[in-house]
Amino acid sequence: MAVRILLIAYDFPPLASPQAIRWHYLTRELVRLGVEVHVLAPQLPNSGISLQVPEGVVVHRCNAGGLAGWLARRQRPQRPISATASDTPGAVPTVPTNAAALNWKGRAHQRLDRLISLWCYPDSRGQWRASACAALPGLLADIRPDVVISSHEPAVSLEIGLQAAGKVDGWLADLGDPVLAPYTPRRWRRRASRLEARVCATAAAISVTTGATRDQLIARHGIAPDKVFVLSQGYDDRHPHGPWTPRLHGLEAGGDVHLLYTGRFYPFRDPTALLQAVLAQPRVRLTVVAPEVKPEYLALAARCPERIVFLGEQSHDRVLELQAECDVLVNIGNALAAQTPGKLFEYLGSGKPILHCHSVDDDPANALIRGWGRGWVCRNDRASLQAFLTALVESPQQRCAELSSDDRAITPYGWSALAWQLLRRCERALSRVPVPVPE
Repeated sequence: MAVRILLIAYDFPPLASPQAIRWHYLTRELVRLGVEVHVLAPQLPNSGISLQVPEGVVVHRCNAGGLAGWLARRQRPQRPISATASDTPGAVPTVPTNAAALNWKGRAHQRLDRLISLWCYPDSRGQWRASACAALPGLLADIRPDVVISSHEPAVSLEIGLQAAGKVDGWLADLGDPVLAPYTPRRWRRRASRLEARVCATAAAISVTTGATRDQLIARHGIAPDKVFVLSQGYDDRHPHGPWTPRLHGLEAGGDVHLLYTGRFYPFRDPTALLQAVLAQPRVRLTVVAPEVKPEYLALAARCPERIVFLGEQSHDRVLELQAECDVLVNIGNALAAQTPGKLFEYLGSGKPILHCHSVDDDPANALIRGWGRGWVCRNDRASLQAFLTALVESPQQRCAELSSDDRAITPYGWSALAWQLLRRCERALSRVPVPVPE
């Protein structure tokens, strides 16, 4: 008999956020494994860039609450609570690269969103809580899921999932990052700590994306080590791409080395050193696919616009195409050792070498890159990056010869393998007595 799963996720397609991309692939692969997948998600306004809902996944949408809910109702007639992949709008090619490009309505929306986040936990997305909690009992009665999974972030999905924990055979929490993280606002740290402890005590199993986060949760809450497992980000092992080719085709054709960075920038993920190093090496050019780029980054690119190009946000399919067209993919590590950018894993499906720029010596991505043999590790400072790029230009064959062509090290990170691992955990949870929700 097929396992029936209800996923509670604020970020789910047609959103194209990192968390939505994660669940796009996991739900797609779970359906392929014979799982009946339902998703409880908010009805959100169309943001322009969209991702397809996987075929066979049934999405039950309810009011997002607050401004997001109001904007969604104004954009189109209110949809029924159940929607399927056929309802998903198509993608558009690009959006502005920085907040300054927004019109006055967009800027007003951002300011109001920040204001709401001062009192609504964990931020404005917490306004989904009331309508989701109201919809949940009916869904549990109608669907009768074997397992409920809450996708974090945002933390509101965990709070909603706790309402179902004592009513199903297994509740799993997909935490990704800890609920109490270094970037959690001071006003919410106590609440985040309490919620994290409650989740760790209640969930039948907890998935995280790195071993460092797993160790952190075990140390904080004294939970059994076998309750927490690593379910990393992944790459699309069903996406067609060429064979692993660690060659710099641009240099071989008498041109330059084409670097590509796709992802987001944060205070703990700074591209300044990379931009400066590229400007110092005339035979290297860089393309960046990222939303909301700071003016100081654009100012650096303006010094040599033919060699540093910002494309803004692109559809997920277009991002994969760009990854297959470049010479080297760039990953900038977080200045937080417990976190690894999901794009690092996505890059594995491109068939191209990866340059990982680490900001801390204990960055777990350093060991991953060396173990995979799919790229190089370099300190994220201007001098180190400039020296590496110069060596890459002057001795490309020597640097590429350092890499491995063995696929066995990366196979466990394909989304099909990760979904199989998740399903095994769900089946294991079904064999346990449900854990009561602590007060």
